[in-house]
Amino acid sequence: MSELATSPNTFVVKSDLPAKTMQEFVALARANPDKFNCATPPIGTTPQIQLEVLKIREKLPKLENVVYKGGGDAIQALLSGTAQLSSGSLPPAAAHIKAGTLRCLAVTGETRWPDLPDVPTMQEAGYKDFVFATDTFLLAPAKTPPEIVSWLEKETLKVLGTAEMKEKLYKSGFQVRAKGAKDVWARATQEITMFKDIIDQAGIKKL
Repeated sequence: MSELATSPNTFVVKSDLPAKTMQEFVALARANPDKFNCATPPIGTTPQIQLEVLKIREKLPKLENVVYKGGGDAIQALLSGTAQLSSGSLPPAAAHIKAGTLRCLAVTGETRWPDLPDVPTMQEAGYKDFVFATDTFLLAPAKTPPEIVSWLEKETLKVLGTAEMKEKLYKSGFQVRAKGAKDVWARATQEITMFKDIIDQAGIKKL
C-alpha cells in the first residue's frame, strides 16, 4: 500500500461571472439563492464533500449540489451554463482555466499550484483548515502476503522517485507524494473520523 500523487481540488466559475474571489461568489449566491448551483463529481468524492463544507460554513443551504458522473461532465455543465460553480479536481478544469474560459477562484491544496501562481489557496482566501485534494493510492487485496505488499511498496516508491514519472504526473495535474503504508494508514485513520463528521453535518445519505 502506497500513496502515489495528489492534485488540489478547485472552485471554478465561468470567466464572465462577476465574482473574482470566493467571498465575491458567496455574496452573489447569498443575494440570489435560487439562481446558483454547483456541479460536482459523484457523492462521497472530496470535491463533493468540500462543497458541503463551504455550504455549512457560509450558510448557503440553497446552493444546490448537482452531481455528475465525473469531473469532466461537471466542467461541461459549468461551460454550458447549467451550473454557476464547479467544485472539482484540477485536471478537468486546467486547460479551460489556462484558456481563460473559466476562472479558478481558489485551489484547496496546502499550497498554490505552480501553474496557477496567482490563484490563492482556500486558506489564503480566509477559509481556515480548508484543505482537500484528489489523491491516488496503490492498494492490494487484504489477503496479499506481507512480503508481496512490502515488495510492491518498495518498487512503487522507487518508480515515483524518477524524474520521468514526476514529469508525467505533473503534466496530468498531479504532484508526486510518495509515502509508504505506515503513513497512509495513519492518514486514513484520521480522515475517516473527519469525513464522517462532515457527512453527518451535511446530512448526506448513505448510498
